[in-house]
Order: sequence, then structure tokens, then C-alpha cells
Amino acid sequence: MSHPAWRLRLRKEKMIWRLTTLLLVAAAIALLHAPGTVLAMTNGDRNCLMCHKYAGLGRTEQVGPGNDTIKHVFYVNQDLYGDSYHGKLRCKSCHEGVNKIPHTGVAKVNCATDCHILDPSVKKPFSHQKIAADLERSAHGAQGQKKEHADDLPTCKDCHTNKTYHAGIDEKIGAKNFLKVCQECHKSEEFTERFFDHMIYRATKRRSSKEVVRLCSKCHADQKLMAKHELDPVIGFQDTFHAKAIAYGNEAVANCLNCHASYQMGFSPHRITSGTDPVSPVSAENKLATCSQSGCHAEANEEFAAGGRVHPSRVAMRRLARTPREEVTDELSSDTAFEAMVIGWIQLFYKVLIAAVVGGLGLHRLLDIYAGRRERRAGGH
Repeated sequence: MSHPAWRLRLRKEKMIWRLTTLLLVAAAIALLHAPGTVLAMTNGDRNCLMCHKYAGLGRTEQVGPGNDTIKHVFYVNQDLYGDSYHGKLRCKSCHEGVNKIPHTGVAKVNCATDCHILDPSVKKPFSHQKIAADLERSAHGAQGQKKEHADDLPTCKDCHTNKTYHAGIDEKIGAKNFLKVCQECHKSEEFTERFFDHMIYRATKRRSSKEVVRLCSKCHADQKLMAKHELDPVIGFQDTFHAKAIAYGNEAVANCLNCHASYQMGFSPHRITSGTDPVSPVSAENKLATCSQSGCHAEANEEFAAGGRVHPSRVAMRRLARTPREEVTDELSSDTAFEAMVIGWIQLFYKVLIAAVVGGLGLHRLLDIYAGRRERRAGGH
């Protein structure tokens, strides 16, 4: 029995559709898994966002001796990235070698590489190479440290994140009014806004003192990490006047960078040197100049600069408090030992006082309860 012509045509169309679907699936699988398959980046970063626009994109990895599980998030919010410092850079400007899916064997981002964006002042590719070289020679760089455990040293991303430009800047300085003046000559609104945001970012304080202390403390308050690098942890800083004032929001008080990376002294956060280096702002030779810089202790003298430690280590202070003054090493002065001893006695006094007051209140309450019960028993008879 022969089939009608329309049924034969329908079968043929179904067969063609199925074969086409199978060929497309096979091509997709080959594209994803064939090693060395190069993607056509004809649409710039749009191809990246085909996958990275999904908030759930990521993977987990087990690291460390305890096989701790960490999650790598690969989601990119296009709007936030566009408003960030690096918003005009293409993904492949930093993520080099991402030419196949899955992305395997890709080198870590090198912040010192030439960017695919021109420095408008010289019309040449911009680069952070000079800053990277300064960091390498600083106390936070392998060349400046010249010690073991170089893998513990901070990298660019430990301090810097690709933040969006200052939120609420228009409310603070009336940015829109400034932009109107700029745009009378500069016709490109996009360029003008970008350049203006960048200038405001560079000309204003980017981190509060609280944020600076919190950032530096991530490493310098870690006792085990500091012991590996033969440094004192600065956990005693929170007990100092500077730290107390910063905690209450006083931005006029010096934070870590004001002393260790003073721009007035010719330093920057990328050129921090060890306190034992004679050129360091906190060395014995320069401490007075650092303390008396503009906005700080303008009338400081040698005696003031030679005072106690700015951020004493509690561990060192406790050790000194138990050490006879004649046995104190040259590294720490006998005055510091005496100061530690006085602080130890004061702390002990307050501990005893608090225990006596709280204990006395508790005893008074117990006696009051006992007296009340005794009166009730007496009244019942």
C-alpha cells in the first residue's frame, strides 16, 4: 500500500530537520572540546558576555592541605564594569591567551603589560610598568624583601579592585554643572564624562582612614604571617590615640600611609621601604620630618619624635614588661620597657578594680536577697 505524497514529503522534512539539528550539536561539541580551536572575536567583548553575563557562572576548587573549597565567580555585570576604572578596556586587553573554550592554560593577568588603550598625552599604549617596578623594589616586593616566602607578598589585586567611579560625586561638588562647562568645547560627551571622572578620582581621597587601616591590617595584624617575615604584628595599634581617633571618623589623624608612604616625603604606597632603611619616612633619621609634615605635629622636636612606638606590639610589650630593664636589647629602648611595665601595672590595677566592683555588686545583691528571705520567714512566724 503506497503512502500519500504529503506523508512522504512530511517524513522527508522531518529527516532533514533532525539531520540539521544533529550537525549543529556536533559542531558545537567540537567547538567546545577541540583543543586549539580559536574563537572569532569579531564582536569584541560581546562573545565573552555570551557566557559571562550569567550570574551563576563559576566553578569550585579544593585548595590547601585541608582541601578547603573555594568558589571562583566568573560573572561580569556589564553595566558595573562599563562604569569602572577599566570599563573602556576590552577583556582581552588584560586576559591574554583566552582563545579557546574551555579556557585552559591561561596565564595570570599581568598588570604591567601594555594596555590596548592610548595614553592621551603621548598617544602611546598605557602601561603600569613603572608602578610595578616601584612595587617590586619596595618592602612589599620580592626585590626589596630579598627574603624567603616571597609568595606571601601582596599583589596588585590584594589592594586594588576595579571599582566604579565615585558614587554621589554630583551631590558633593555639582559635577553636572562642571561638565556643562567642559562640554562647551569638548563635543564628545562620553569622552568628557570619562576624563572628568578620572580627574576627580585622582584628585580626591580614594580610601578613608578606616579603610586604609583595615587593608593594611589584613596582613600586618596576622601574627603567624609576620613571624615568617621576622616582623612585629601591629595588633597594638588599635590601642593608640591615632587608632582611637580614626575609629571615631577623624580623617585629620595620620593613618598607615600618611607615615609609611608620605607623598610630601617623596613616597607613595608603591614605594614603601623598611623602617630600618635610612631613607624610610619612619626611620630614626626621618621620623621628625614625617611627624612634623603639614597637617600633623608641626611643632614636633627631636624629643617628641624619639617617643614611644606609634603602634606597639602587644606581644612585645608583654615580653618587655617581664624583662629587667638592664636585659633589654638595643633594638628596643629601656624607656619602652619602662613604659610597658607601667602599662602592665595600670592594666592589672583596672582588672583588680573591675573584679572588685563587679564582685562587690554581686555580693551585695546576694546579701540583699538573703536579707529579704530572712525577713519574710520572720514575718511568717
